[in-house]
Amino acid sequence: MVCHLRKALYAGAALINLALSQVTHAADRLPVIPAEQYSAEQKQAVAEYEAVRKAHIFGPFEVMLHSPAMMTNAREVGDYMKAGSAIPRNLAELAILYIAKDWSQDYVWFQHVPLALKAGLSQSHVDALGIGQKPANMSDDEDATYAFVNELVRNRQVSDQTFDRIKGRFGNKGVVDLTSLTAFYVHLSMQLNVAKFKLPQGAAGIPRHAEVGKP
Repeated sequence: MVCHLRKALYAGAALINLALSQVTHAADRLPVIPAEQYSAEQKQAVAEYEAVRKAHIFGPFEVMLHSPAMMTNAREVGDYMKAGSAIPRNLAELAILYIAKDWSQDYVWFQHVPLALKAGLSQSHVDALGIGQKPANMSDDEDATYAFVNELVRNRQVSDQTFDRIKGRFGNKGVVDLTSLTAFYVHLSMQLNVAKFKLPQGAAGIPRHAEVGKP
């Protein structure tokens, strides 16, 4: 009896130690670098970021600062997506929320829900995307954008019909820009997921409702 109890205690202790080590490891994966510990390259990357965006680095850029040149290149792509893309902001935010949901990326969701609503995406569309459902009553442009991103993510390809819808509305530039937007936010979601980047305390991530299959 004592022998069995001792084995059970050892097993329990081992599980606790494993859990604690996993929590510690997750917290230390790619920690936010304090400014006083920046290398010369990191200082330059942050200075360039702040000069362009008039804000301090955050979220995925804090993760990517461990590779400063990578962070700078990603920032430049993000700057283009905001200022030079042929895809209107409301459609871009629809695509971003789709990707955040698909990658279970709470931080991207938390950051972009307010931006999506500000850009004109309806609350009902946001709610549908949050449970993995195609929003109802979309405009033609919203429907074409959803179809393009959904097919690209699910099928690794888009149909001729879906391609032609985006090309007809936004030209070849729009096709390239929407493809690039999809890839860029998959990239950011990957960075955050690998780092196990945490939401700010009290922030709301993706709703944890019952999933609805995507069409």
